[in-house]
Amino acid sequence: MKKLAVALAFGAVLTTGAAFADTVQNGYGNTFVITAANGAVLRYHFNADNTFTLFAPDASQVSGAYEVANGQICLTPAGGERACTSYVGDKNVGDTWTQTGADGSQITVTLQAGR
Repeated sequence: MKKLAVALAFGAVLTTGAAFADTVQNGYGNTFVITAANGAVLRYHFNADNTFTLFAPDASQVSGAYEVANGQICLTPAGGERACTSYVGDKNVGDTWTQTGADGSQITVTLQAGR
């Protein structure tokens, strides 16, 4: 469950308007690298079919579905509960930014080229 909570912290990574889909779309074929406040590094792959896979530091994986709507990104991990948080738009491959994660901690996000 702790791993799932850390995984969903990324939901806060991905704001509103036409730019909303750009960050996720720019991530297709690339990797979102999240560094949590505790130093844990999570890697996310988002796909055009509205699925995602999280690669956790312990080499485990969590897959599920995502939806972007109304200024939010919602992640539903397989066998888990849907969680929605604010979305940051207009990010491109090579961008790095810091923001507040779903748990209130500061996280750093990099949209890295390739998988």
